[in-house]
Amino acid sequence: MRSRASEAGRAWPYLLLAVVLVVAGGGVAAYSLGYLDRWVCEDGTCAAREPEAAAVPETPEAPVLRPALTAASGSAGLDAAAVQRAVGPLLSRKALGPHVGFAASDLTTGEQVWSSGTGTFVPASTLKLFTSMAAMTAIGSEHRFRTTVVRDTTDSPTPTATAPTTTAPATPAAGAPTRVVLVGGGDPYLTATSDEEARAAYPQQVSLAQLARQTAKTLRADGIGSVSLGYDASLFTGPAVSPQWEPGYISSFVTTPVSALWVDQGTDGWKRSATPDKQAAQLFARQLRARGITVEAITPATKPASSEELAAVSSGTVAQIVQSVIEHSDNQAAEVLLRHVALAEGQPASFTGGVAAVEKILTGLGVPWEGNRIYDGSGLARSNHVTLASMLSVVSTAADLFDRYPVAGFTGSLATRFTAPGTAAGLGAVRAKTGTLTGVHGLAGTTITADGTPVGFVVLTDRVPVPKTGDARDLLARIAARLTACACGTG
Repeated sequence: MRSRASEAGRAWPYLLLAVVLVVAGGGVAAYSLGYLDRWVCEDGTCAAREPEAAAVPETPEAPVLRPALTAASGSAGLDAAAVQRAVGPLLSRKALGPHVGFAASDLTTGEQVWSSGTGTFVPASTLKLFTSMAAMTAIGSEHRFRTTVVRDTTDSPTPTATAPTTTAPATPAAGAPTRVVLVGGGDPYLTATSDEEARAAYPQQVSLAQLARQTAKTLRADGIGSVSLGYDASLFTGPAVSPQWEPGYISSFVTTPVSALWVDQGTDGWKRSATPDKQAAQLFARQLRARGITVEAITPATKPASSEELAAVSSGTVAQIVQSVIEHSDNQAAEVLLRHVALAEGQPASFTGGVAAVEKILTGLGVPWEGNRIYDGSGLARSNHVTLASMLSVVSTAADLFDRYPVAGFTGSLATRFTAPGTAAGLGAVRAKTGTLTGVHGLAGTTITADGTPVGFVVLTDRVPVPKTGDARDLLARIAARLTACACGTG
């Protein structure tokens, strides 16, 4: 009698073959249906990726605004003497240095109520409020910045009156590769790949990899497998590095030279590129090669006079970018926004043009400007000087920014502040932009007093002894907390 064991032994090769056929058939089907396209090898590294996101990310639901700027029922406004009693003693503390300024306004009226300190002050990153207010006003909160790839069609035949309205792509001269140009549109948050971190970021980041996939797909469909690559960062003009910045800012990787074309803000690991546009183009070339497109040359270029768009991605909205600039004190994005403000106002997209545009916009909104000296959009320049009245006016009138400030003890540059004794009253209530350079510290934002009066405030100090840096920061938090805890209403 034939044993069951021997029958099973002879049967297993057939079962294995059946499994192999099923798997192989499934793989062919998956390939034919494009399901394996979600695996990509870039720069020799293979990783799973999500299907390509739409070029224009969806705008998240607008945040629910905290009713922080409406006076409580029965509030009769802010009392100057009460404000002075609450914060005045702290302003004279030695840790703040000899040059301290404070000003407060009643946000129900927008009027300044009390101030202390004279002269102008180095604003550091509180200056980003000027740039942000100008961007929201001149560019528009929903505007997006496009990064594109175009094919040079300069040598295309000119259609005749009887020719069809669509023609085949131009054929390059014999032996010459097709010319494509990566055109920077000033997206401050364009990233290298659409990885999990980029998809979860706010603003949502679009990537060079998305452009490479779109470009390679279109080129292959047109039978093109070899290109020369140009890169165009000419949207911005003037120096990429402010002559007012400290010489070590670039060499010590504090910030990146400003460019209309960069990836991950010009970072390369822990370093920053001195030529972020070239770095972006080189990465784009590698991504095209990973998708089967030969790149024969990489050179600086300008967008051809005659061209066909092959691919495009769009940034988050200006409102989203502004929130990131304010919340995380993003120097690089602030300088990019400054140049977009310049373009919106018909000025050169440079430091000088951007500053002129910001002044025009803010003075048009009623912000007093006399005494201000501004040289950049981020506040990195120590030669920047502003008046308390000017900064307080921006805080008091820029309603579009009220819900974009860091929240004390919770978000952004205030996430780790308000931990010292005497600061607890400000937790969750104070919303303010920070400003920090060596010897310079500031807060500019809003809070609500104990009796429900919404307050705008500015506190700036620019001669702090370096050993007192921590003490000075804690004192700024205590000042804001004192204002929050104050029953400062006139009623």
